[in-house]
Amino acid sequence: MARVNLRAAFMGGLSSTVTAQQVFTNRVDEVAAFERSVECLRGTLDEAEVSPVVDRAQGRRNVLTLYGVGGIGKTTLSHELERRLLADAAAEGRDDVVAVRVDLSEDGACDIEGLLLRLRAGLGQLGSRWQAFDLALASYWARAHPGEALQDFLDTSPALRRASRSVGLGDQIAETVRDVDPAGLGGLTGLAHRAALATYRAVRDRVREGRLLADCELFAELVEADADYETLSYFSYLLAWDLDRLPHRGRPARRPTVCVFLDTFEVVNGRADRTVERLIQRCVYLMPNVLFVITGRNRVDWADAGVGGELDFTGPRCWPNLHFSNDTVEPRQHLVGYLSDSDAESYLSEALVRDGEPAMPAEVRRRIIAGGQGLPLYLDLSVSHFVALLARGGQPSPADFGGSFTAVATRSIRDLPWDERDLVRTAALTDRVDAGLLRAGQPGVSDGSVARFLRRPFLTHDDAYALPYALHSALRHAIGEADRTLPDGWSDRDRRDTAARLLGWLGRRLAPDAGRVAVSQTLESGLKLSAAHGVFEDWMARATQRLVEAGQWSELGAGLSVERTAAPEYRAVLAAIRGVQLRRTGRAAQAVELLGRAGDGLPQGSPTAQLVRIHLAHALRNHGDYTEAATIYRALVGGEFDAPARYWLCDFDYLNGRFGTALGSLREQRSRGAEDEGERLRLIGHIWRVNARFDEASAAYGEAIGLARREGLAAAEAKALANLAQTVCWSGDTAAVSDAAARARDLLDLVPNPVELVKIRSAEAVAQAVTGDAAAAMEAVGGTRRLADDIGYRGGHNLADVAQILLGVIDGDHDGARRIRAELDARTCRSGGNTYWVPIVTSWIDGVPKAVERDLRVEWVDGPAVSLGRWAEVAARR
Repeated sequence: MARVNLRAAFMGGLSSTVTAQQVFTNRVDEVAAFERSVECLRGTLDEAEVSPVVDRAQGRRNVLTLYGVGGIGKTTLSHELERRLLADAAAEGRDDVVAVRVDLSEDGACDIEGLLLRLRAGLGQLGSRWQAFDLALASYWARAHPGEALQDFLDTSPALRRASRSVGLGDQIAETVRDVDPAGLGGLTGLAHRAALATYRAVRDRVREGRLLADCELFAELVEADADYETLSYFSYLLAWDLDRLPHRGRPARRPTVCVFLDTFEVVNGRADRTVERLIQRCVYLMPNVLFVITGRNRVDWADAGVGGELDFTGPRCWPNLHFSNDTVEPRQHLVGYLSDSDAESYLSEALVRDGEPAMPAEVRRRIIAGGQGLPLYLDLSVSHFVALLARGGQPSPADFGGSFTAVATRSIRDLPWDERDLVRTAALTDRVDAGLLRAGQPGVSDGSVARFLRRPFLTHDDAYALPYALHSALRHAIGEADRTLPDGWSDRDRRDTAARLLGWLGRRLAPDAGRVAVSQTLESGLKLSAAHGVFEDWMARATQRLVEAGQWSELGAGLSVERTAAPEYRAVLAAIRGVQLRRTGRAAQAVELLGRAGDGLPQGSPTAQLVRIHLAHALRNHGDYTEAATIYRALVGGEFDAPARYWLCDFDYLNGRFGTALGSLREQRSRGAEDEGERLRLIGHIWRVNARFDEASAAYGEAIGLARREGLAAAEAKALANLAQTVCWSGDTAAVSDAAARARDLLDLVPNPVELVKIRSAEAVAQAVTGDAAAAMEAVGGTRRLADDIGYRGGHNLADVAQILLGVIDGDHDGARRIRAELDARTCRSGGNTYWVPIVTSWIDGVPKAVERDLRVEWVDGPAVSLGRWAEVAARR
């Protein structure tokens, strides 16, 4: 029940004879279904000849679903089931019963990293060592979060912080890792990425040697797989494997009981994009020794045959108990219905008591029951209205009650003083509020009124959140509808103006140095306000760009739709986010098409228009259209995204052989941080390298490597090392190439980047050609082409062409070299970049004079004769 009962106990003063009772409406069928589900799952596991954790083909019988409309009492029921589970365990003296609660509407709850760590924190109550999961997590964390302490991540989410600190999760995992890597905890403690690499390699090497968890099937594969969300979502199998091996306790000995309560499941299975649901479903399927109690508004369709492709595990073979035809065997799906009249009567009779008798007259109770039709939230609000009438000294009559849910919401508003009415309307506009946000929405309301309003029983409170107060979602909707019928109700313009003030406050609250979690949460609230009320502020475009630059683009904008009332800027931001997601997943052509029309109707030069344009330019560049991308970058200079635009224009100058121009611009640019400076140094190195000034190039890359190492930027260091290999290869120094390549590949184990692997392989091909190892060189050329094709990296073929031409010239096959040069020429002309390679290879095939004439547009740093003369020496040495 809501806080109304507690409030009623205090509102009447010392002379009150009304007392409040804590009431849980006795949903007998659902409680019994839960108890049977726990026993049935235990029996299934005990009777299985082979554990379903190991035999992943067995159908899963570990999901109890309780679904129904909003306000029906699902969350209350879920909490009660958890309470009874733990109370029964305590009464039996059992310490092997664990409950894990995840409200999927909470900030970060749908993030697979946070979800798995909350599961691990819950299981930490059964013991501190979960070897398979902890070691795989350490290997993942070292690569996915180089230099970031695990404890810092655990502290970012309020719910995760509470769960992890209750068992000392960071210390538990660290102790497990210390058994394998006593020298350091790498990425777990946030040391430099070298320590993180040492942790990962220590685990990996022992796995490869068969000395670590050899009996855990697929453990080795998970340790060595790419460190991404897809891989991580399979780690739930490791948790289940560890749990399966815990000793049974008690007399008689029984396996531990673990129940995971997933509340507000409509947040994930109500989306058009089912990516998050797929990851969560994977966790559920791979943990068949855990009972998952799912509460939400929608029936789970996992057993339906028609959802294949969107989810991994579908159909009645995977989920035999979740199909429509099963209405007897637990655990299964239950529609949580409305309360019966007798249940509602019991609730109202016990909610408020005077001298041992119901405080509500029988006729009032009958009116409420008739109007509420069994909806628990309706009953809660009616009790609150009864208390409010008593507090004003009136005698509630039957005429004060009954009617639709909207009518109850109307009475709830009328029960409030006029200034608090505006506060409840403000609170109904957004998910969560605090005093500051309410004052921003209603600047004319006093602090005292805000404080009184926040004590109202229809608000829930959770101080783990920065904005700790919230209205029930069904009540929010009803208030919006009810308010339209009140004489002092708000118009659409009133709502829009208030939403605009809330949006402005959120933007001002977002400090420039705010972490990505704060930025993400604030942007999500802002986008929801924008979608519903047609308001927008420029800070939302800037926040979107910050999150994209930080790599937080995969879940950005999830669950948001384009509403009829949405502002054009809001639509454009969603399109920009979608464009980034398309481009980063290899669908550059689709990104170009989407972003090309996303800016229509936006004010020219606005931050949102510029956001769309810069991501359109990036998509064009990925698609191979450098020229059109550069046109857009030029238009963005001096605007919101001036720094990245200038950088990519320098890159365009470099690609088109305007080396002096690019160098001059790069030397004038001021970097925004270590990552920017590393990119600037590497581009300077590229210019020196293609001008055959290899010592200067090596020096620039060396500076970039040192900077990245000091700042813990593993990805940047890997790229600079790959570039260094591309530079020293021209001297035929195979030892230097091997050293740089090995160091780069080690780092690319942490932060995979297949483009850099293509560059490394091409450098090895060149070094082997220069030293005369033709067979090894051709093998490396073939490897370069295969890697490039695997990832759709067209530029990789340019590098392979250059190495193969050099090999042909050295072997005396000039005709073959000319054929490949023709392909190189055609490819670089189509892309609008890298055309300087044609005169370079011409210096090997036809000599420097012919090379000078080949492309007069290239602005060689020391003039064409000198620069191409240095290139000619590469082949002449051999």
